[in-house]
Amino acid sequence: MKITPIEYALFCDYASLSMDGKLNLVGIFERMFTKDVPAIHPQMYVVSKMLIPQGKHSITFTLMQQDRVLAKSTVEKNVEKPLGVHTHFWSIQALKLETWDPIELQILLEGKQIFIKRLPVVKVQQHSVEKPEKDG
Repeated sequence: MKITPIEYALFCDYASLSMDGKLNLVGIFERMFTKDVPAIHPQMYVVSKMLIPQGKHSITFTLMQQDRVLAKSTVEKNVEKPLGVHTHFWSIQALKLETWDPIELQILLEGKQIFIKRLPVVKVQQHSVEKPEKDG
């Protein structure tokens, strides 16, 4: 049986863990909407759950746009059981989007890429509202 190391990786507006251990995700999204670039996305969370083998590990989470690093988070994890679960909450403030290229979430374990997810950047279309003509 093959184990997928990443159970999920989600982009959302807010994330928290309740006192009884329940994961709360608000505003999960799969696209980033903006009127123009450059643009600033005020706040977002990247939440992932991964399975990692026993031992000491370095896990790196990177948001990229083309070859440019937008944000990066590295965690050192020591797993004492044969298989450990790591849920990662990553709060990102003032994410600057320079181009219309998709954002890539890359997850590396010991420097080896184990996961990638793309988040398209989509232009919001401006709609003009036409006023109805008055009848004479």
